[in-house]
Amino acid sequence: MASFKRIETRSFKNTAKATADTQYWKNLEFPVTIKEFTSIDSIDISPVEPHYIAVTSGPKVDVYHQQTAQVWRSLTRFKRLAYGGKFRKDGQLILAGSEDGAVKLFNHRQKQLLRMFKGHNGPTHRVDFIHQTPQVVTFSDDKTANLWDIGDEKKLCTLSGHTDFIRAGMVSPASEQIILSGSYDHTVKLWDTRTGTSILSVDHGAPVESILCYPSGGVFVSAGGNEVRVWDAVGGKILSKLCQHHKTITSLAFATDKKRLLSGSLDSHVKIYDVSTYTVVHSLDFPAPVLCMGVAPKDSTLVVGMISGGSGLISFQHRRTETAKTRPEKDKTKKARDIVIEDTRMRVGDHVVNADERAALSEYDIHLRKYQYSKALDAVLLPYVCRVKPHVTVNVMRELIKRKGLKTAIAGRDAKELTRLMEFIKRNIRHPLYKQPLMDVVHALIDVYEDSLDESPALVKHFRNLRSEIHIEMELTREHASLMGVLQMFLTVSNTDDINTAGNTKEPMLLPQGNLAMPSPAKSVEKAIPMDLVEVN
Repeated sequence: MASFKRIETRSFKNTAKATADTQYWKNLEFPVTIKEFTSIDSIDISPVEPHYIAVTSGPKVDVYHQQTAQVWRSLTRFKRLAYGGKFRKDGQLILAGSEDGAVKLFNHRQKQLLRMFKGHNGPTHRVDFIHQTPQVVTFSDDKTANLWDIGDEKKLCTLSGHTDFIRAGMVSPASEQIILSGSYDHTVKLWDTRTGTSILSVDHGAPVESILCYPSGGVFVSAGGNEVRVWDAVGGKILSKLCQHHKTITSLAFATDKKRLLSGSLDSHVKIYDVSTYTVVHSLDFPAPVLCMGVAPKDSTLVVGMISGGSGLISFQHRRTETAKTRPEKDKTKKARDIVIEDTRMRVGDHVVNADERAALSEYDIHLRKYQYSKALDAVLLPYVCRVKPHVTVNVMRELIKRKGLKTAIAGRDAKELTRLMEFIKRNIRHPLYKQPLMDVVHALIDVYEDSLDESPALVKHFRNLRSEIHIEMELTREHASLMGVLQMFLTVSNTDDINTAGNTKEPMLLPQGNLAMPSPAKSVEKAIPMDLVEVN
């Protein structure tokens, strides 16, 4: 008897090519996520080993160990919220601002408060150390940036010129006299601390959330709104404009020895750009909006701070280390069962008959072989199947439709079983590859349960929710069709202008409408769910 032919469960894979960057950034371990009671304000990683990680959250700065992702020290000498914890270049000291405006300097190894700088009239969100000199700079919501001497806690200079909160700032890595500040007044200013004046001001076009400066000091990057802009620090000209996020960009970071630029956004994505072309080479997805991030040297650890439901989440992802795979040495002493007897050796004219190895069948294949259609559908509606591998569920539904056993499979179900099926349909009905078979399932549901809708308010509710999803899809299709019409008009005008410029009197050639217009699913949708069917008094 012929063996049962298994169902083909084709998965529609992403056709994007796997690049070197894709493989590189996918070589991160499964993230270790830690929950905090408040949102994560900033993340900074020590530039020297063992690369401690300073996470500022609530009224404290927690210092995490890089390898264990556990709190090594906790700095809690704050009366109110702490902001912008920052390591010094040698990794020995940590500087942090606070909601009351005071800035505190800590020796994090001994948990000692060394200095306190008071002078701001508003919360101090960002701080930084001046390279090679015992000075620090602080950026505040009072619209000023102050330069302080660490030795006697005296204010050396006040940089004023912004008209709104300063939420981003740093010292130029090329010169300790140049300070960069980004404000909610949409501007980024470069300051000379020797004169205390602004030497350059550029308009970002949105409130500035984060800034970075290249090691040469000649180029800096600003982030705000849903754009990242690259600027020439000498002439103030914009070099590149990156718009890859659809929500506010909150943080920037360098990676791969300054060859890659990372941007984190409230759309829960981190985009990775090649700084030579400023094209996106990879994208990382996270479960919540991204507020801040940090990358350890040699990209050994990626730390991302998020917010979810008012609470903070910290994600630690370590790079996998390839260990040498050593094979165990074979035992040279032969056992009796391994000895080849002379009589069993292959001889001339002998033929080898291979054993009939049958592939193991899946649970739904076993039920289909026995014509148990209802059990086959139940097997693919389990959560670990229909959520992780929806294509398997859809392909089994296709097989039931092909066998004309779909109505048999869905008949005689209670409210709980129908809820699982309707939720799967509602979740995947808008998928272009699953739409047609799921519409056939909806037809079958209406045929089987049309007379019993009045007795099942829960089923009516599911049909109403499904109708809402289909209405959204129809509206989206109409918007796409309108957009394609506008594009057609622009293309027609563009072709006409090109022909007139060339002096040609021929009529402009229009693009075929069939390639631009999107098919409207209105007829099939209305046929699937009659609107008067789910209207219940």
